[in-house]
Amino acid sequence: MVDQITTTVQLSALRAGVRAKFIEGPMDTLVERDLDYIITNIEDFKNGAASPRRGIIAYGPSGTGKTTAIRHAVAKRSEFQPHLNEHGELVPRSIYLKLSSQCSSAIDVIRALLREMNLPTEGNKEELERELKNQVRERQISLIHLDELQHAVRSNTAKAFEAIQDLLKEMLDRDDWHLHMILSGMPRIHNMRADGQIHRRTFVLPFHCMDPEADDKWVEKLLVETAVNFCGLTLDNELLTPEFRERLCLSMNGAWGKLIEFIQGASFRAVAHNRKVLKKTDFTREFERVSGFSDDENIFLAKNFRDIDLSDLRFGMED
Repeated sequence: MVDQITTTVQLSALRAGVRAKFIEGPMDTLVERDLDYIITNIEDFKNGAASPRRGIIAYGPSGTGKTTAIRHAVAKRSEFQPHLNEHGELVPRSIYLKLSSQCSSAIDVIRALLREMNLPTEGNKEELERELKNQVRERQISLIHLDELQHAVRSNTAKAFEAIQDLLKEMLDRDDWHLHMILSGMPRIHNMRADGQIHRRTFVLPFHCMDPEADDKWVEKLLVETAVNFCGLTLDNELLTPEFRERLCLSMNGAWGKLIEFIQGASFRAVAHNRKVLKKTDFTREFERVSGFSDDENIFLAKNFRDIDLSDLRFGMED
């Protein structure tokens, strides 16, 4: 019984440790480039000559790694880390806010940001927006990252959609403070740039799903980093072939983040069964668990795997 408890504790610690690891991906260089731009543009603002483009719209299907890549990059930058104010209080220079499905209007977004700053949220839209702007400046917040922004721009009414656009324009066009914003979410958030002023004030950072052939080296990196370097497993020879990596990539529609989770699941399965070698069977069973597909439709078993319709697994990946 003691051995079983110890094993359970060790497995839990392994899972937590592996899930906390970060794997550099194909988008990280572009994210770093855009953060370099933001930092430079903040300095330009202080010198009176900033570019009007003070927002980054990062969009792409669910599971492509947007949130993880951006948050990891921001966390490395000293310019966005907490600082001591004149009262000796530690205050943030950046805010990350994951919008819930309840944030479907401009005032919802304003209230969510005020709550993030532990401020009251009673009042009408004009009062709260004014308070938000004042607090951002007083607290010297340089960057706001609004994640899952698709919730706020899903409204079926043009008026509500325009209210979100107007709020973002107001935040990005301040003369009295150098606030920059990263807006991330599903592909539909790109529609905000149909407004000419938002188009002029933002850059785009599209995240795409990987292509099995063009991105084979990245898929191989995910497999080796997760299974071998993080979980201490050896890869069975069958997992070393280009065809297996193609099946692997297709299994999660090439979504970077979903692939990481999937490889982790297969690796944890092998470790839980006290095996040192990761095999195709582990991926076969993990795919069965994730998809609910039969063996005939299992991408790791079927001969015609390229013809399998994985549209059910794209749920939540597209608008």
